[in-house]
Amino acid sequence: MTITLPEPAAPPDEESTETRVITVGVLKGGTGKSRLAMLIALILAVVFRRRVVVFDADSASQTSMKWMDKAKLRGYAWPFEVIRHPFETLDQEIDKIRARGDVDDIIVDVGGGNLASFLAAVRRSNILLVPLCPDEGDIEQAPQTREAALMGAARNTVGGVVMFYLLNRCSMTSNDRVSARNVLLDERQADGPFPLCDIELPQLVAYQRSFGRIPGQKVPDDAEDHIRWKDLSNFAPLLIETGVLTAQQAVDASLITHRELKDANILTPEELEAVTV
Repeated sequence: MTITLPEPAAPPDEESTETRVITVGVLKGGTGKSRLAMLIALILAVVFRRRVVVFDADSASQTSMKWMDKAKLRGYAWPFEVIRHPFETLDQEIDKIRARGDVDDIIVDVGGGNLASFLAAVRRSNILLVPLCPDEGDIEQAPQTREAALMGAARNTVGGVVMFYLLNRCSMTSNDRVSARNVLLDERQADGPFPLCDIELPQLVAYQRSFGRIPGQKVPDDAEDHIRWKDLSNFAPLLIETGVLTAQQAVDASLITHRELKDANILTPEELEAVTV
């Protein structure tokens, strides 16, 4: 389920020279947004050889910067630039990177209590991902992020931003994710149900251990702890559902099989049939 704010920008095709801006943000800490932002950046840069720049616009944690630093210390060849800019002029900095003409995707990690930077990011975003943990604190905060997203979207300059909420760090043996989903999809809310993804990301050791690493790669000093993209359950289906990747791209890169794609239930029968193997 998605909501387009205010008018959707068409997903860029593989030949497009337009720089796409993907923001992962929420006005609350501890939801796993930085990890999600960096994994998106890494899969685009490493698997798909796209030219990526990441903005670490979190005024508190600086997780994206620390991820890069840790990976370099472990011996990984780092594939893209990470820029620290947790300020209200973030939209202007995004414009500068877009103007260079040598970047395919800008990934923005923003949130916590940084409303000004969040608004600036949404003004320049094509896709906004809002991760929430399935607990009371995160769910009660969700309307604040939606209100801020609507404010930023009203001044969006790139043709519109498509917003997705997603449940992150879910225990698959708990009913918390079911309760959270019911609350977010309640149609009696003032602004209607939230644009919640069907795909949920589970709480797994593989996601925790991905920090400071590049999935799919091994280095001598970290060989025993390397992470494969396949270890990150539901990650590829999430990227397909949110339009970060096409289903064909994911299948061609062996991130997901045709059967797994069918089981994920995120495509119509016609869309599934169009995916070749």
